[in-house]
Amino acid sequence: MGRTVRNRFWLAAALGASLNLLHAGKITVVEDNDPSITYTGTWYTDYSSSYSGGSSHLTNAAGAQATIKFRGTGITWFGTVDRTGGIARVYLDGVLNTVDCSNGSSPSMPTLYQRPLFTARGLDSGLHSLSIEATHTSTNGLGSWVWVDGFNIDSGDAVRGEGTAGPGRVEQSNANVTYAGEWFLNTNSADSGGTAVLATDPGDRATITFTGSSITWIGYRDPYCGIAHVYIDGIHMATVDTYSPATQFQAAVFSIGNLAPQTTHTLAIEVTGTHNPAASESWIWVDAFDISDQKSNDKDHL
Repeated sequence: MGRTVRNRFWLAAALGASLNLLHAGKITVVEDNDPSITYTGTWYTDYSSSYSGGSSHLTNAAGAQATIKFRGTGITWFGTVDRTGGIARVYLDGVLNTVDCSNGSSPSMPTLYQRPLFTARGLDSGLHSLSIEATHTSTNGLGSWVWVDGFNIDSGDAVRGEGTAGPGRVEQSNANVTYAGEWFLNTNSADSGGTAVLATDPGDRATITFTGSSITWIGYRDPYCGIAHVYIDGIHMATVDTYSPATQFQAAVFSIGNLAPQTTHTLAIEVTGTHNPAASESWIWVDAFDISDQKSNDKDHL
């Protein structure tokens, strides 16, 4: 997918988020126009010799996303930083980070190209997913642009054709689960895999792409939980109230069967920001998914 650079050193700038500041070794550079990157929403392409590879994608549309799946032990998103930069949400395997793409409000601040904006290292060498979401907000009020110039992948490469989860238990951190909006990580030994994510803002979404004939959304119920819409392959299938007067970990919140087997499907969970009168809040939790690829005779909205 990308080009490989050996013995190249990258120093993460203070503007980025990094687990290690200095790293050397095999790095694969994935340019912004590489087909392994999926763009949703409104994005523009700008061309300049200042960009890596001569081009960069940019957006200021709230909810616009750029997603890359990769195998490797680390990744760096690099882009442009200037006074018109905005705030981006960055999800790495479902864990939320926030990145400010501006460098202040002074007109004298220069535009900085090919700047590391987010870096994570020490990953296992398996499949990972990184999503960048524009928020259309900023710290200085001068603009909200988010730029994707490319990615550096440590000891690996971008992947295509591995965009579905298969049968079995799939944790919420799986690379085939993507998030939009603001989802928070919760750590609890009672959660499947020890972690779950939760959100409360209307329109926040969690989407899993999977191959199978049935799927169950595993979540959490308590007096603070709200109502969610559930979509299968883009079609609204159910409105689910996740409220419970008693705490329920690893609860089967929604199930559906009788889907076309050995076929790729999507299940999307959308937060409504609403709750029934007995509930105190509107939180929606995603803990895991159970997938089967055997035909069933039922369709059950739990």
